[in-house]
Amino acid sequence: MEATREPRKAIIDEKITKSEARISGYSVIKFSLGELKTAFQGLNDLSDFASLQSASTQSAAVSVVASPTAAAGSYQVEVEKVAKAQRTASDNFGGSSTKLNSGNSFNLTLTVGDGDDQTITVDTDTPAGVVAAINGTDFGITAQLIQIDDETWKIVVTGAEGEEQNFELTAPVDLGFDDPDNELQAVQNALFTVNGLSIERTTNSVSDVIDGVTFNLATITTGAARIDLTRDKSGITKKIEDLVTAYNNFEENLKILGDRTSEVEEFGGVLAGDSLLQNIRSQVRAMLTADSSTPGTNVTAPRDVGLSFDRYGVLQLDADKLATQLQSNFDDVAMMFSAGTNNQSVYSTLDGGVAGDAVQALDVMMRSTGLIDQQSANATSQVERFKADLEKLEEQMEKLLERYMRQFSAMESIVGSSNSLRESLKGT
Repeated sequence: MEATREPRKAIIDEKITKSEARISGYSVIKFSLGELKTAFQGLNDLSDFASLQSASTQSAAVSVVASPTAAAGSYQVEVEKVAKAQRTASDNFGGSSTKLNSGNSFNLTLTVGDGDDQTITVDTDTPAGVVAAINGTDFGITAQLIQIDDETWKIVVTGAEGEEQNFELTAPVDLGFDDPDNELQAVQNALFTVNGLSIERTTNSVSDVIDGVTFNLATITTGAARIDLTRDKSGITKKIEDLVTAYNNFEENLKILGDRTSEVEEFGGVLAGDSLLQNIRSQVRAMLTADSSTPGTNVTAPRDVGLSFDRYGVLQLDADKLATQLQSNFDDVAMMFSAGTNNQSVYSTLDGGVAGDAVQALDVMMRSTGLIDQQSANATSQVERFKADLEKLEEQMEKLLERYMRQFSAMESIVGSSNSLRESLKGT
């Protein structure tokens, strides 16, 4: 029975091994496509090309934060005044728990600028209770309890920056907030110039002067500070280098999968002769050789920024050519890759540029309805059928063993009878 079973079982086991290996091969393809998709996603939004580096000659006095919508450029910024908030102290108290109103609650009345009076209820009539009551509101002021020495405590109330944020704080209990001698700092607007134009604002964080640029004013400058916003070309170069690496890893994996002589364990050569390899290779290669669906004036395809294939099919990057295009035709490069859009859906019917279109195409290839998953599902079904064949083979072998056992028993009975007859005849 074993002699009958082993050759048949070996054939089915080999089919299962090959099918499982093909499933592993399809998983390798899908993983490689996922790495490519990630690399293209680093270039499919206009914001991917908009990172700026900022530098200030007086960074301790004025600095900037640039958003993706900001434009590169240089600015002369001179800070004459920084915005200040009103800061007022109370009279002295003997401790944080000193009773201020014989244990009774009371109300503070707050007026900010030309606004209406607002009421702050102090439930605990102590300096600490006053601080807690003020900080428990959202009226634009904050309070701190500061210990001057062992016997002296003060409440310091701070408002918001800008001249329109001056405040008055009064109470039926004499706390000293209305004493002019207790004013620690008066309100003040920020006054500065940008490229010679005088600007006044109520805050030191100014984002409405230049689109996408926020000026942070810290102190008065010594003359004018120079602010430079320059494009971070190194970041873009790194993303394109990552794309080159992802493609070459993808191509290397496809070669291993299709090489019958490959010694790579698990998936080396498992898809040799499968037309799916060439189909996918052609689709992906076209993503990097075809003209962009949104070409620029001087940059129309990846080849224009230094991407090309050598005679072995390896993707290469001409760093000097890329640097030249980023310097001379930056907007064209961004348009060619991203179509000048942000966050475009993979289901969009609009042109997405080289990277955007590639992300859409790769997403389709990797879906559960795509060819790769279908092939993997077919191979999985084959494995299940082959395992069913093994079960049938075992059933057949069990029946064969039973027949052999019956035949052996009958033969053994005949031999026994013959031996008995022989002995009987010899005795006769």
